[in-house]
Amino acid sequence: MRIYDRFGVMCALAISAAVGGGTIPRASAQPRYSVTDLGTLPGYTISRAYGTNATGQVVGTAEDATGASHAVLWSSDGGITDLEALPGFAFSEGAALNDSGLVVGVSSNDAGLFHAFIWESSAGMTDLGTLPGYSNSEASAINPSGQAAGSSSNTNDPHAFFWSSDSGFTDLGTLPGLNYAAAAGINDTGQVVSSSWNASGSTRSFIWTSDSGITDLGLLPGFTFNEASAINASGQVVGEASNDTGPTRAFLWTSDGGMTNLGSVAGFNSSSANALNNLGQVVGTLSNDIVGIPTHAFIWQSSVMADLNTLIPGDSGWILQEATGINDAGQIVGFGVVQGRTRAFRLDPAR
Repeated sequence: MRIYDRFGVMCALAISAAVGGGTIPRASAQPRYSVTDLGTLPGYTISRAYGTNATGQVVGTAEDATGASHAVLWSSDGGITDLEALPGFAFSEGAALNDSGLVVGVSSNDAGLFHAFIWESSAGMTDLGTLPGYSNSEASAINPSGQAAGSSSNTNDPHAFFWSSDSGFTDLGTLPGLNYAAAAGINDTGQVVSSSWNASGSTRSFIWTSDSGITDLGLLPGFTFNEASAINASGQVVGEASNDTGPTRAFLWTSDGGMTNLGSVAGFNSSSANALNNLGQVVGTLSNDIVGIPTHAFIWQSSVMADLNTLIPGDSGWILQEATGINDAGQIVGFGVVQGRTRAFRLDPAR
């Protein structure tokens, strides 16, 4: 499970571009993609992309050799903007953006303090503050109306929040019997998807709306826990289901069908869904417990899951490790390894 892992983005260094020592097999029934290295800020060595919008802008983070990070925004033509940090803070991470180019994320300092921010091109970065009674916050999602969602905490006691410029912060509460919560996504109508858990690690996902409160998403058959990661305009939710031991599985939840197991890909025993678009295409991460095999990015569409590494040119030099965002044009963003460096990528469907 990925309990309260900041944006769920731990990247293992890749040591091989092959699965099981052989050539990555090519998938034949899926669309192909070109791959673009989005680069990083001058003086930085690493970049990771976490989301994209309808215009092809991409949000993410650049890191230097010490691990210090700044949130960044890539334009659709490949330019990169340093979003810098909040006053009094040294670092930042970009988490999500909407079609207007508003960006949310978190800014932090060496003392362990971190605050959610919203950034716009005309005003720069604005501190959103925290839930009353809490000292820290981070924003993970933003919708077309500029409403945001995330979590606020003191030490290890996060609560999910909904934020708007009109009403400020709303504490979303937790599921019965669980103590903590963190919001992962928000859609056009203000539905927020969150995960709720307790100290023993029991985790469940819920949708919150301002008029009906919390709705438990239930369980994927055969699994005892789940953690949501994103929600689209029609209220479909994706995430991962897990047990105390054993592999995880990406899921897709719908209001009329509950949770569907999206499966995995040969060579990987676990999958986790990170994002989906309004067409129901899902992207995420494949993994297993075999030492030396890096994680791989996947796409799920038309009931078929494919390793994205099989859908790019075989001589690209990339290992696509995590797919973190997809827009309605089918552009996919994430991060992987190319020439020994961790870099943000954008995949564009072949024309």
